[in-house]
Amino acid sequence: MNFARACALLWACLLFAAATPAPAADALQKITITVPSYEVADSAYFIAVQKGYFAAEGLDATLQFAGGGTATPALLSGSIEGSASSASALGAIMRGAALRIVLVFEDSPFYNVWAHSDIHSLADFKGKAIGVATRGDTFEIATRLALRQAGISPDDVGFTPIGSGLGAGAAFESGALAGVVLSTSEGNQSKDKGELKNAHIVASFLGKVHMPWNGFVVSEKLLYGNPALARRIVRAIVKGSRYQQRFKSQTIAIVAKYNASEQTLEGSSDYDEFMRGRTADLTVKPEFAAADLDVHAGLMKISRDQLPPLDKIYDFALVRSVNAELDASRWKPTP
Repeated sequence: MNFARACALLWACLLFAAATPAPAADALQKITITVPSYEVADSAYFIAVQKGYFAAEGLDATLQFAGGGTATPALLSGSIEGSASSASALGAIMRGAALRIVLVFEDSPFYNVWAHSDIHSLADFKGKAIGVATRGDTFEIATRLALRQAGISPDDVGFTPIGSGLGAGAAFESGALAGVVLSTSEGNQSKDKGELKNAHIVASFLGKVHMPWNGFVVSEKLLYGNPALARRIVRAIVKGSRYQQRFKSQTIAIVAKYNASEQTLEGSSDYDEFMRGRTADLTVKPEFAAADLDVHAGLMKISRDQLPPLDKIYDFALVRSVNAELDASRWKPTP
């Protein structure tokens, strides 16, 4: 091919490229992911949308607010592609649901046990009731793990569901409960409302109680039947997590866009505590997962010999592969 013909061919290619429109937004593959909160703990998903990480994977991601009781059945029906409610999914998996937890953001929850002045330690809760959002939730699981560590049988303590959010502090103030388990931000907001006036923190779980907390769940059908899509979804979330780790103020600002609460977002303190509990590679140690599973089994009245093995609950192969890929390419987020 002579030089003139080569130039003509190059020019034709450039004209064709210029005339070809960029992929429209509606050409992206639509997916739906449920999140249980609009807080820093779930910010990787918001970041992945706002920073275009999902779009870069050819995905148009809708984030839908839903608790685990709604998210898990939706996962099983195939009406959503992923859920951030891993604790609910764990219970379903233990009953045979074809789901997998594919990454875990944290292995230590930033929960605190608030108590009246006559309670000085976890041992003082024997024969008394502690308020949790719902029975069998992560608040109760974490508290049972803390009681075990303190040498106290969790069965010696009562657990009362009081709902989540700011109503929890008010329920505690009624005097019917000896204590209540709240996240750090919930405790701060309750104090700002004038609640918890005569209460103090008896135990803090961050860095002391370890359990898989705040993970991402997909169906086996998606993970093993459509591994390319599963990889694209996880890669976008991992990028969001890396951005989250690197850019504090930007992360808080992105979360604030989603958080419609009239309460001031406890952004800075939530972020700092989240990062203290964050797992290094978005996986969890087997011993932490096993202890958590044992507590769940006790609550669900499932014998140990009927428990599924950990590799039937968690599958971290994908997130490890994505991390290795991003490390090899030296990918770094930008503000």
